[in-house]
Amino acid sequence: MKITIIGGGIAGLTTALALKKIGFDCEVYERAKQLNEVGAGIWMQPNALKVLDWLELGALVRENGTTLNRVDITNDKLISFKKTSNEVVQDERRNKIVAIHRATLQRILLDALPKNCVRLGSEFKSLEISENKVKVFVGDREILTDLLIGADGINSKVRDSIFSRTSKRFSGQTCWRGIADIHLPDEFQKTGIESWGKKIRFGFSQISENKVYWFAVMKTSQNGTDDSTNITSKLKNSYKDFHPLVLNIINQTQADKIIRSEISDLKRLDKWHKDRVVLVGDAAHATTPNMGQGAGQGIEDAYYLANFLAKNHRFEKTLDSFESARREKVDYVVNNSWRFGKMAHSDLGQLIMKAIMKLTPDKVMKQQMSKLYAIQEQF
Repeated sequence: MKITIIGGGIAGLTTALALKKIGFDCEVYERAKQLNEVGAGIWMQPNALKVLDWLELGALVRENGTTLNRVDITNDKLISFKKTSNEVVQDERRNKIVAIHRATLQRILLDALPKNCVRLGSEFKSLEISENKVKVFVGDREILTDLLIGADGINSKVRDSIFSRTSKRFSGQTCWRGIADIHLPDEFQKTGIESWGKKIRFGFSQISENKVYWFAVMKTSQNGTDDSTNITSKLKNSYKDFHPLVLNIINQTQADKIIRSEISDLKRLDKWHKDRVVLVGDAAHATTPNMGQGAGQGIEDAYYLANFLAKNHRFEKTLDSFESARREKVDYVVNNSWRFGKMAHSDLGQLIMKAIMKLTPDKVMKQQMSKLYAIQEQF
């Protein structure tokens, strides 16, 4: 069986690795001519780490990232609203969140695949579905494949080729992200922080000894732009009332490396597949980043899809089973992430969320996180 994947991001590469582990051959086509250091940091939560362990890459990811012993939501002076116990942010296997540079994670995944598996500089053009094959036009190639997997992100061209009505949903917020060359004070080592000010947020965590990943979120209109000559001063002015460490983190970041991204998700699709074409990751269910689960849900997709394909080669039944197994958690993540983002930028919303955090026992929080971190082990 020939399987073709469009998209060489985290979801696409993980899907290729999962298929390889199960025993399927596949090819990945990525439009970028080289996989540069895109993005900034990323938090790999225990559900994603379980899949990476299954792929025998978990140890390498931990080795190249920083394990976070605690994750706190704080006020703008970095004082926690409630300090959670270590057990809340780990699963039953004692996996904790690992903060890592996105490019480092992508390189680990790429290096684990055969050299001829990933074809760079190959942009998806279109597809044609016949009774038992998919004809795919990529770059100047025409490929016949048994199964096409669209892992080409929130702006998926594969998705637009099989479904006529899909759209993104802008949250009204923009996120700036960067990597600061700074050594964190001891009290913030191996800790994930999200700091709330008046309708703005700033988060950070160590990703290596002297590097810190950070993100800043504010309400904005769409289609805004930045000038690298003044972006540092603009951000420092927006966060001038925050703890001095926040301003220092911004100051120790190369201005031309600060990334601006509008926060959007994908309106819920009725289906993730059509005939022999299936979507995974952001192409199927892009979420806002407020739960830190975007990449993790794409990694889970890879695990489930490969295992269902190994169990049953009848595509329609397999793809239905895959989608059925994933829908509940994906909907939970997308909906709650959207709600969390809206409330965190509202005065009333922040009051409600602070009260919930303070009143919810660690035991209940642990149960909620255990559900999020769980993955199916028998297929």
